[in-house]
Amino acid sequence: MTKPSAVNIHRTNPPDWFKQADFGIIIHWGPYSVPAYAPVNIPDYGTLIKTKSLGYLFEHQPYAEWYGNSMLLPNSPVAAYHRTHYGNTSYADFAKTFKQTAQNVDVQAWAEAFANAGAKYVVIVTKHHDGFVMFDPHTNNPYEPDYHLNFDFVGELAQAVRAHGMRFGTYYSSLLDWTFPHLPIKDYGSFLLGNDKSQTYKDYVWHQWHELIDRYHPDVLWSDIGYPDDHRLETLFKYYYQQVPEGLVNDRWQQFPDWMRTSWIRPIFNLVAAQVIKRDQHHSDDLSEVKYYDYRTLEYRTDWPQTNRYFEMTRGMDKSFGYNRLSRPEDYITADDIKQLIAELRSKRGRLLLNVGPDMNGQIPSAQLSILQQLSNR
Repeated sequence: MTKPSAVNIHRTNPPDWFKQADFGIIIHWGPYSVPAYAPVNIPDYGTLIKTKSLGYLFEHQPYAEWYGNSMLLPNSPVAAYHRTHYGNTSYADFAKTFKQTAQNVDVQAWAEAFANAGAKYVVIVTKHHDGFVMFDPHTNNPYEPDYHLNFDFVGELAQAVRAHGMRFGTYYSSLLDWTFPHLPIKDYGSFLLGNDKSQTYKDYVWHQWHELIDRYHPDVLWSDIGYPDDHRLETLFKYYYQQVPEGLVNDRWQQFPDWMRTSWIRPIFNLVAAQVIKRDQHHSDDLSEVKYYDYRTLEYRTDWPQTNRYFEMTRGMDKSFGYNRLSRPEDYITADDIKQLIAELRSKRGRLLLNVGPDMNGQIPSAQLSILQQLSNR
């Protein structure tokens, strides 16, 4: 196994466990599991990003875990659904409900289902963009001090997963946290440049990542969207590799300088972003914009031509990651399709990270559980 460079930590020769891990599970579970809604009469994310404008994508977001942002866009299907079903209920009210219902979770049942399906590793969302923390943190949110579970769910899951012979990773939304000052995300400018740039937030993310490393020694650090403009990021990676020598980091740690977070740059940034998205559909070999990574990540797509690099394709069983109670049978991928997808990805040094989205009580919905059970003989 090659040692990580101080500048570029990508490994062309990752640990043996990762080479053999052709199939993993990622779990999206949080306050968004209470309303559990996103529109279903639209294409999946991979198709939307190729065929629709960014404005359309965010307004018709197929991901139920984005409910907290989608409900703020007045013309979105989620906003209409929220007005009809919940009236003036706030997203914070969903979090209060979830803190109670989450206590019903059976992590042993989860781990057994994942192991029986043939998963080699499990990644848990410890904080999504809504800012709700899925464990009992030592570093509390300065704006929402109680915005977290009151028990160590992540630790309990880690123990159950490892007891069943699987590796354990932690997802954390590094760049986005909607409990800190933000405007609704409706284009790429607000998506990548609209995050809180205060030192308070940078310290919050820094301390919580260290807490995840120290408490759980995750085999994967799975960041999402990007990372704040903080010069300490490389130090974080060095510390992680010291603590977990066979650990890996994904490729979603991109940093944009704080000077770009001004209103007049947003329109320019949106124009450039549209061109970058078109270019990235072809997955260029240019790595200049991805400085730190051990492996690359795709979402609802398999078209990665660089066969000398390891990558991971992640997707939901339906069109969402968070549980969507309105998903129809035709929205779900079949177990046979999953088996074929794993085989296709394996041939290209890829692995499938398949999502499970439990309901607010921690139950794996029957449609998802059935798919997992059908994978047991692959």
